Order: sequence, then structure tokens, then C-alpha cells
Amino acid sequence: MKIRYVIEGLLFGLMVYAGYIGWAILSGLMLTRSYVPDITERYESVEELEHKVSFGVIVEPNWLILAGSFVLLAVLYYVVRTWAAKRSAARKNPDGR
Repeated sequence: MKIRYVIEGLLFGLMVYAGYIGWAILSGLMLTRSYVPDITERYESVEELEHKVSFGVIVEPNWLILAGSFVLLAVLYYVVRTWAAKRSAARKNPDGR
């Protein structure tokens, strides 16, 4: 196992998650800036509230799932990087030496 590829894989996973968290923060900031509360005209009638039904479940991310997906990203990067290095070495040395 090449330690360099493992470190690169971990850094790749960290960069993906940092980008994800950064995007969540940025979009939250944009939504907060553009939100304008309008309490007086929010619901024109009570009938809309009586007939409004929401379906679905809001799922909070589980830290175990996030950690597992981080490791999966790191392993995937390691496998692809190792495969690319072997392929590059085979192209440079076609006779197998």
C-alpha cells in the first residue's frame, strides 16, 4: 500500500466535504439575506392552512453515515489513483521491466 495515495485519498475526501459544507453555508447566507418576512399577507385565508398537507420526512444526517461515505470516497480515490499509476507505468515500460 502506498502511503502517498492514502494521504491523497484522505485529502480528497476532506476537500469534498469542505466544499459541501462551504456550499451549505454559502447558500444559507444567500437565503437569509433574501428572506423578507410578510406576516400580514402570508396566508390570505384559513382554508389554505386547513387543506395544506405535507408529505415526506426530514432526515438529519447521521454522523456514522457521513464518516462511512468519507472513507468510501478516500478508498475510491486510492483505487483510481493506484490504477492510473499502474497504467502509466505500463505505458512507459511496455516490455514489463
